[in-house]
Amino acid sequence: MTYAKMLDDIIKKSDLSLRQIAKHCEDLNLKITPSYISQLKNGKLPPPSEEVSLILAKVCGSDKQAHLVFQGYMEKAPSMIKEYMLASSTLNKVMLESLCKAANKAFTKEMEDYIKELDVLAALELSSEYVSTDDPQYRNNLVREICLSCGDAVEADSKGEMINLFLADSSMSPYIPVHAYIYIIPTREELLKDRDIIAFYPDNRRVPTLRRIYFIKGKILLIPDEKSHETYFFDDITDIEYIGKVVSFKVDI
Repeated sequence: MTYAKMLDDIIKKSDLSLRQIAKHCEDLNLKITPSYISQLKNGKLPPPSEEVSLILAKVCGSDKQAHLVFQGYMEKAPSMIKEYMLASSTLNKVMLESLCKAANKAFTKEMEDYIKELDVLAALELSSEYVSTDDPQYRNNLVREICLSCGDAVEADSKGEMINLFLADSSMSPYIPVHAYIYIIPTREELLKDRDIIAFYPDNRRVPTLRRIYFIKGKILLIPDEKSHETYFFDDITDIEYIGKVVSFKVDI
């Protein structure tokens, strides 16, 4: 991921206009124009100083402040250092992918794409946490973390978490089978992202079901994995009897 793409993602998630961002920056004694911010996020200007990157990420309320600063530094680094960092990042991603595949879990295209899109610092942080041990549980934890980041639910562990729902249909088969116990967290709409799996009550019925949520041109689209089930369209999350985001599931054998 480039600096421009990372900054663009941070700005989109903030729901702030460029004018609002510039005003907040000025409140922190950084005077920049909306036009300047636009050129940065569109890749028309090279990454700015570390101070500017830090303040931009801060006023947008992002938890990726260090990542933005690091990405900007890397893109401005001498070519020899940049090539070394990119090669190290590629190796980290290969090791992460190998660990996921060794966990005997389904390694999906979404997981593969997620690892490929990791910025240099994110790849370094994940590999530092998970690559240094042969403990199989660490591999499972890595898979859980990446699955959740991709918007997938993950099979629950056996630590006695509270069971929230019972899935009575095959709408998410084969990924989440019918009769699975579903674990959910009530999650605000602004924290949901495309492909998250949500639980809701359809058509005023009191039997819950699951769908993947997509936000398209101000509309909400709820799509099943098993295509014989109904797809739903809504104008707003308030039109849905929304229960929460699915974070794990458990199947009794």
